Amino acid sequence: MKKELASNISKKVEKIISNVKKFGDISLISYTKKFDGIKNFTKKDIKFVIKKLPSIKDKEFIESLQLAIKNVKKFHTIEYRNFKKIWKIRYTGIEAGQKFVPVDSVGVYIPGGRYGFNYISTLLMTVIPAKIAGVRKIVVVTPPNNVTDYFVYTVYKLGIREIYKIGGAQAIAALAFGTNTVPKVDMIVGPGNVWVTEAKRQLIGQVGIDLLAGPSEVVVVGDKSYAAEEIIYELVAQAEHDKNAKSFFIAMDKEILNKVRNFLNKELKEYSSQISIIYESNLEKICEIINKIAPEHLTLLTKKQNEILKKVKNAGAIFYGEVPSAVFGDYIAGPSHVLPTSGSARFSSGLSVISFFKKISIVKVTKKEINKLSQSASKLAEIEGMFWHKKRVETY
Repeated sequence: MKKELASNISKKVEKIISNVKKFGDISLISYTKKFDGIKNFTKKDIKFVIKKLPSIKDKEFIESLQLAIKNVKKFHTIEYRNFKKIWKIRYTGIEAGQKFVPVDSVGVYIPGGRYGFNYISTLLMTVIPAKIAGVRKIVVVTPPNNVTDYFVYTVYKLGIREIYKIGGAQAIAALAFGTNTVPKVDMIVGPGNVWVTEAKRQLIGQVGIDLLAGPSEVVVVGDKSYAAEEIIYELVAQAEHDKNAKSFFIAMDKEILNKVRNFLNKELKEYSSQISIIYESNLEKICEIINKIAPEHLTLLTKKQNEILKKVKNAGAIFYGEVPSAVFGDYIAGPSHVLPTSGSARFSSGLSVISFFKKISIVKVTKKEINKLSQSASKLAEIEGMFWHKKRVETY
């Protein structure tokens, strides 16, 4: 049944992409009317120009946003400073290396939320590292209902003056191909639902993609050294992202296991289908479980956290210390919360400044050992049957 559903979504997304490529803004208007329920949506409504900072009376929001922006900027600025933008090495008559160049343009997709809108945290976690990387043009797209004063205020504070009010697979297609209104970009970042993810999957190669994000997930390792409430709320906090979000609790002792299970069954039963509970006290086996799941978030609510931390190799982000929580990572800790999901932490990493850079190999061949280099390259070309490759290097 799941395969049939996935196949159905794939075909529908393929059609959406094809229509946007062919008909551009006309398709965007049609799909917005259909999927967002905005019957009077027109071409002039696609692009929203921010002429001034909205008036927000919520001082606590403003202060919280300022703190979040400060921390996210700080983390990614340090990250930027700590990798070489160019390096070279010499060996056997060759000087070679790499230079890192930021992509020229990026489309940032901001999804709608499960309980409303204003997913402003994702704006911070995508736009800020892109800006620090030196991306010249950043195009923000989001479903029309997201464009509230809180959202516009955040966009303005990040130095962006335009929002494109389109969502879903059609927004991803518009960024990939461009329309009369929406600029074409080199790379698309930001999470979304299954339609958005499928559109990104189908467009890999046409445009750069950050990652194929699935539903949110967390693994919480806990023992009785932390309060049961902390563990319970940590599990539920990630589960509330989406009905398909998944939380795993690895209980290191039966006392905490029973407390958590009983509370969930009595008070938060609506989340029970999203939460899996595992009992395991052996540290080696706990780390094996974590590395097999390769979770988006890993929260260590145990006195044994340092031992576990050393052995975990598959996770998007790890939270530890006296007051660990993935919620801090979602909003104000600093590192981007756009992280690998569905086990992809086995081979990929979260969004960062480096995500927006291309690596270009640079090679300089010196005359010092040209005879030896030419002879070796010529022989290898000969074995491959590449006549003109062989002929080219023999000119030296």
